[in-house]
Amino acid sequence: MLHRRAVLSLLASAGTIGASGIVLAKEKHHLNGNALLGARIKQSGKHKIHTAGKADVLAEVSNGKVVGVSAQGMQVKKVKTQQKLAETSPGLILAGMQVAQTDVYYYGYWVYDPIADYYYWFTSDVVIVDTSWAPYVP
Repeated sequence: MLHRRAVLSLLASAGTIGASGIVLAKEKHHLNGNALLGARIKQSGKHKIHTAGKADVLAEVSNGKVVGVSAQGMQVKKVKTQQKLAETSPGLILAGMQVAQTDVYYYGYWVYDPIADYYYWFTSDVVIVDTSWAPYVP
């Protein structure tokens, strides 16, 4: 026979385990890399463009093109999409909006850790486009 305390303990622990999945959901931040970099695109070198969590995000620029993005202690991958996902003006986010032209791509550096994902989106004229860009999967 089960005691009342044992049943309540089992229910409480099951609720805690079930709720932990909600806490583990990652936050996604889509940012306009062109706007963050601004006029520094014309200056070769590494430039701080943002702070992701506690790490500074640096964009490496060479000859007017972004050649890489890095953040200490965080992993970075290159992704591309035909959707415009970055902020265009303060408070206005065009997440998921389909672009009318099919040959227009946005190139992003995905900086991620277990807590959050940060995407820094650039237009094709400021990055080096090659086959190393993986498709963005929402």
